[in-house]
Amino acid sequence: MFKQLFKEIILSSPFLIQRAKDYLIKKGEIVEYKEHVKAIDNADKVYLEVPIDRQLKIGIVKDMVFKGDSKYIYTRSYYPKYERFLRSNNLGYEFYDVTAHDWIEKAKDLDIIIWHTPSDPNTQKVAKSKIYILDKVLGKRCLPSFDEIWGYEDKINAHYLYQCYNLPEIPTFVSHNKEDIMEYISKTRFPIISKLSTGSASFGVEKLNSKREASKLVNQVFSDKGHKTYFAFERQKNYVYFQEFIDDATFDLRIITIGNKAFGYYRFPNKGDFRASGAGNYAKKEIPVEALDLAFNVKKAYGATCLATDLLYSEKNKSYYIIESSIFFGVDTSRQLELNGIAGFYKQECIGNYTFVEGEFWVQELTLKEVIEEFIS
Repeated sequence: MFKQLFKEIILSSPFLIQRAKDYLIKKGEIVEYKEHVKAIDNADKVYLEVPIDRQLKIGIVKDMVFKGDSKYIYTRSYYPKYERFLRSNNLGYEFYDVTAHDWIEKAKDLDIIIWHTPSDPNTQKVAKSKIYILDKVLGKRCLPSFDEIWGYEDKINAHYLYQCYNLPEIPTFVSHNKEDIMEYISKTRFPIISKLSTGSASFGVEKLNSKREASKLVNQVFSDKGHKTYFAFERQKNYVYFQEFIDDATFDLRIITIGNKAFGYYRFPNKGDFRASGAGNYAKKEIPVEALDLAFNVKKAYGATCLATDLLYSEKNKSYYIIESSIFFGVDTSRQLELNGIAGFYKQECIGNYTFVEGEFWVQELTLKEVIEEFIS
């Protein structure tokens, strides 16, 4: 949300831009590029295990804070980790401007295109359109691929996948039909959770405690203007995404799967709240095999190289439920899994069988390794 706010003042006066920079630095949202590069160098380096018999042409899209200013980057920026991997493996690359008018012509010279797309709805519409051309028409290997970006920041598309593959998501109701929705809320048990199709870190998530509250939301959604969201330019229009409220869930579990590797940690809500995502309360410890197997099954359904899947556990049902999944997510550290204070990952030997491998790794580097090895094989 802060990123979108400050993008809107880029064309304002230099004074306001400097104020925005000062604020984002104080909040820990941005940092100088050179400082970031030094900070990420503490992780183990990741190397290709497949020989390369030709020179690859790789393009990286920068996720910039202020246009034309490469001094500052987001503290969670992905592209410096991609750069680190390419340098470690002596692979050349160039920066590719996917926003320019000649993006198609410039793409013709590239083999692989890497783009950590921002999560706001407007950018996602552009990304889906352009990655379709890059991937499906020009035949470029893209990270993310079109299949991956189709489900990114789109909870409704993800819900359709879960349904088709019989994956155990939280009981979810999605409809674009007002009469259908009103019939549902007349019969359902409250409270229920309402979510925007696009939204992260618990933004766009609210608990509806009664039929009256749900009816009010539905009437707004199907009005001429739609329901106001935290995106200034986007309204919830002609759809609802409702989930059953799991009242005995005390945490959620994020599991990140890349190839045969899994990372993960537990997240806890603040007192009096039901939302763990974005609360900043974490615990890193052993992850049950059942949850790991489920996360790998979700990644397979997505056809994703890297996927973070968030799960809830219901004690009374003795079951894990999928909240949502994402190909991109906030990464603050190279220690995405710890067992007894030791960093590493779970290696899947086969379904239900895992071994722990020590090490500190940036998930972005492991992801790019999978992409390049698959491309050259």
